[in-house]
Amino acid sequence: MDQQNLGSSLDAIADAIRARLRDDGLNYHLIESRVKSVDSTREKLQKTDARGQAKYRNGIDDLDDILGVRIITYIQPDVANVVAALTGQFLVVENIDKKAQQMKEGVVGYAAHHLVLQVPSANTPPGCAACVGQRFEVQIKTVLQHAWAEFEHDVRYKALGEVSPAINRAFTLASGLIELADDEFVKIHSAAAVEKATNAADSHQGEPDLTADVLAELLAEVIPDHPRSRKDQYDWLLTLLDSMGINTVDSLRRLIEDVDWEEIDRRMSYRFPAGHVRVVDDMLLRTYGQEYITTTKDSGEDPGREAKLRHRLGKLTT
Repeated sequence: MDQQNLGSSLDAIADAIRARLRDDGLNYHLIESRVKSVDSTREKLQKTDARGQAKYRNGIDDLDDILGVRIITYIQPDVANVVAALTGQFLVVENIDKKAQQMKEGVVGYAAHHLVLQVPSANTPPGCAACVGQRFEVQIKTVLQHAWAEFEHDVRYKALGEVSPAINRAFTLASGLIELADDEFVKIHSAAAVEKATNAADSHQGEPDLTADVLAELLAEVIPDHPRSRKDQYDWLLTLLDSMGINTVDSLRRLIEDVDWEEIDRRMSYRFPAGHVRVVDDMLLRTYGQEYITTTKDSGEDPGREAKLRHRLGKLTT
């Protein structure tokens, strides 16, 4: 197992994932990645099944988690959006929604979404040409689910033998509370979005300058069906708007007052409600066409932005 080559592949895959979530304007807390250690790999390969046979008869070729990526979101709906984004970018080997399984079985517990994905040979993500065919595991969970899983793993890993039934029961009770808290976070997020959208027009009326916070609130008012993007992405969107001469609240309102957002959604065929920044990027592209591509092709961190803009313009105008 060449750790250096695996590390390079993992870096490329993680960068492609970040780029995809950024392109889609999705919000998340953290992305972590790791290459399974040699010792952990050796230990896993020694496992046997109920009949005492080797569990992984083809050795390392049977392991899908040599490369692992963990994506932590703030709320549960973002988990589904991330899953949709990644399953549209990579080949799906395995797709397990543990929360859905538990709801079907009427139990509570570890509730992440696990994917096993493979780098495709067709439409290979930028930067991943050298790792076509590589399989990797992705765990997607909320910050609360992540905290529960980390603590549970720490307790069990440090335990001398099996933990007691009392501890197992306590973990089950805690997982139920976390599920309730996750549901409340979604309600809080929705209520806060409604309040901000309701107050946005009055609180910023007559304000001449656009800021990232003002922009986020205005978009929550105008396109409430699309989720907020990562906070740092609004700063980037400000530079895109400014490059087209849009740098005040009034100029932005004049631009978007007649936009047919449903038509943009229809033409782009988003797999899920795209984030604010992605939708406005597409709106600017449709409005200004080639001028927008020429002006903003080098904006941001994506070296493939120009090609992506041209592809998206084709969808928006045909």
